[in-house]
Amino acid sequence: MRIEPKQLQQELKQGLVWPVYWIYGEESYRVREVCSLLSRTLVGDQKWAEDRIEGSQARASDVLASFQSIPLGGGIRVVWVRDAQLIKEPEELAEMLGPRQPVQDVPAVCIFVAKDLDGRRKFSKLLVEKAAVIGCDAVPEEQRETWVKYLAQSRGIAPESLPMELLLYQDQWSLDWVQNELQKWELSESAALGSGSEVLVGGNDSTSGSGEQFIAAFIERRDLAGALRHVETLAGKPEISLPLLGLLSWNVRMLGLLAARSRSVRIPPMVEGRLRRALSMWHPMEIQQLQAELFDLDFAVKQTPQEPLALWGVLVHRFCKKS
Repeated sequence: MRIEPKQLQQELKQGLVWPVYWIYGEESYRVREVCSLLSRTLVGDQKWAEDRIEGSQARASDVLASFQSIPLGGGIRVVWVRDAQLIKEPEELAEMLGPRQPVQDVPAVCIFVAKDLDGRRKFSKLLVEKAAVIGCDAVPEEQRETWVKYLAQSRGIAPESLPMELLLYQDQWSLDWVQNELQKWELSESAALGSGSEVLVGGNDSTSGSGEQFIAAFIERRDLAGALRHVETLAGKPEISLPLLGLLSWNVRMLGLLAARSRSVRIPPMVEGRLRRALSMWHPMEIQQLQAELFDLDFAVKQTPQEPLALWGVLVHRFCKKS
């Protein structure tokens, strides 16, 4: 039976569970939320009753054996299967399927987490008939604003303060991406409110000052020597450079919206004045190129072994000018 996350939440509140859940979809944030709800309800602190299986390395018989075993500490046996779409001979799992029941009548629950549900397979049709199937597909464009407002409010951010134009219309849009952008927004808001400073980067006073001066040198003056001097101080300290990268990205996005004369720009007045003054230094095409370069820099710094100082140096040389 196909059910929505809200229905799942209601069933669990009523003490009703299915022996088998099949959770699938490309929206990983929603998948995690559903799994977290099931874990809190069925497992709690009884971690001894859990078993975790990799679907890419398991057969149906392995899942069945775990499902039918009795947890030593009592309680419901909860079996998690990741990459469930890769399980070999899934038809053998049919004997696990059954109707929704009161939680006290269910000795075991198996939660399959998969990338998809192939409707052409016989087992998939059986799942829809006799298990709880929860789809976590990409959020439709018309629902994006509702989700952004919900996620913002959950972080204590007033939705009306956000640049909705930026948060709603991105090619690689996802709820995880929105969460990341909201985190950057929180940093930028803290920056605008902190001690009258335009930019605040974590760390001691000297490194915070270097972060502020780097933003000013890079965006306002495009000063090669000045920006490089501060990069040498900051690049090797991820606890400082990563928040700085987030703030730099936010500033550049705001700069792009101002260049496009967007009506949805909402920026603290002090920061807006600084960015408007910087507009004369940047061509709109350069701003777009810089946004792409910052995305690549973010990935390279976090996901590759490349030297951070060299990565930051290349960025500065590409977009700053010799004085």
